[in-house]
Amino acid sequence: MRKANKLDELFLKVLNWAVAALFLFMFGVVMIAVISRYVMLVPMFWPEELARYIMIYMVFLGSSIAIREEKHPTLIFIIEKFPHQLRRYWLVVIDSLIFILLAVVFWEGYLMAVDALIAKTPALRISFFWVYLSFPIGAALMMAQVLAKHIFGKKLLNEGD
Repeated sequence: MRKANKLDELFLKVLNWAVAALFLFMFGVVMIAVISRYVMLVPMFWPEELARYIMIYMVFLGSSIAIREEKHPTLIFIIEKFPHQLRRYWLVVIDSLIFILLAVVFWEGYLMAVDALIAKTPALRISFFWVYLSFPIGAALMMAQVLAKHIFGKKLLNEGD
């Protein structure tokens, strides 16, 4: 179990670094767009589209971190009023529903990505497959984090008890 905890910590660090790297990359792309448009007076057509796609991936990766660290919006003030045993069951039910929803997002995102293999983005001329691939990747990461919360512990179950 100790190796699993280390692997889990490493995975979370890699995920955090990936989100930070995507943020810096997006910032750089936006700065290129601003400088080319307002300083050099020669606007480029591709930075806006690239920044949009980077943000999509950043949101999906960041959402998996938020799920794991329970930083997504919830009605915690209501859940904290539940008795400990009811709280435990309630959170398992909620996480199960979230997992099922994410499985649907995974499957539908996969189908969208496969259907979009031929279509190209307007400015970058890359396959929409790579854009839509963010859905199954993000959903798989979030499903893994929902499971990891139950394997490696949850904050809400341990607080106040």
